[in-house]
Amino acid sequence: MQPTSITVRRFSAFEDLELGFSRGLNVFIGENATGKSHMMKLLYVLLAVAQRNRSATPSEAQRRWEEKLHDKLAGVFRPDGDRIGRLVHRGVGRQEAKVTLHCGTDQAVGFSLSSLDRLRVTAMTATKVPRSIFLPTREALAMYEGFISAYENRELSFDETYYDLCKALSGTPLRGPRMKKARDLIEPLEEILGGRVVLKGGRFYVHSKVGEGVIEAHLLAEGYRKIASLAHLIANGSLLRNSVLFWDEPEANLNPRLVTKVVDVLRSLAAGGVQVFVSTHDYLVSQEFALAAEYRTKPTVPTRFFAFGRQSLSAPVQVEAADRLHDLDDNAILQEFAEHYDREQELFYGRPTAQGEGRE
Repeated sequence: MQPTSITVRRFSAFEDLELGFSRGLNVFIGENATGKSHMMKLLYVLLAVAQRNRSATPSEAQRRWEEKLHDKLAGVFRPDGDRIGRLVHRGVGRQEAKVTLHCGTDQAVGFSLSSLDRLRVTAMTATKVPRSIFLPTREALAMYEGFISAYENRELSFDETYYDLCKALSGTPLRGPRMKKARDLIEPLEEILGGRVVLKGGRFYVHSKVGEGVIEAHLLAEGYRKIASLAHLIANGSLLRNSVLFWDEPEANLNPRLVTKVVDVLRSLAAGGVQVFVSTHDYLVSQEFALAAEYRTKPTVPTRFFAFGRQSLSAPVQVEAADRLHDLDDNAILQEFAEHYDREQELFYGRPTAQGEGRE
């Protein structure tokens, strides 16, 4: 049961929100500090904790939920001193956050959290929660070797999404019919990489198909390491039908040609039953998703766009949603590109030349 909606009251930068999600692609856009990453992390935390507790009895679940939820909120958001009450939207006096995630019509997970760190489970009826994967902005292949052990035994500055991702990457490839189904998604990624991703001796390698032999993954450009991570997660079954993928700024360190290919892969994943959440600042990424949704490019994928915005840094975040990007009134990416065009025109037509004459 994949996420269908969430209600958020006074959590992080959010004052009062209710969002409905697409079962296919969900694209978050907005300026910095508007809560895009926090929303994806909140969704990820709820799914990750519920997925681990799905076999618990009701009495066990209440206790385990609160323990696991506390630890996961602290590990993913990393508030000072693990004081998760700091995640409550700030205000005068004691405040309380309330969050409920709905998966289908009768599945829900939720909690309330006071600014005094008091956490209480308010809903835990979700028993068929899908596996979720969170890809942070920085890739993990280069740091993979020894990272899991180091994270478990040392204080590191990375949030828990990196630890979870490395554990997911540690899985061995599928075999049999499931691997055959995964091949259709893996092959376009291997074509980009020019080879096959292999985990050996605690390190990742790409076995080149073009005569370059075996290449250590950490010697690849960061953009290619992101693609290699995605290929391996598909190959080991972490990203197959009914799973959920969160990817924060997939465009980081990717050149435009790779960006368009990654968008195609994400759309293929969504068409194959993976629910995808993407946060982006990139014009090309958002427009590629928008064109595919507008003109129903095959594979046809249900898509929903979310514009996150706030009037000032102290104001709560507001979110506008639409099935088509151009139906959003507040599109920070498009607005900035329009302003860039205006600046170019102003310079072209209005700026004096070196001889003191304007251009005609």
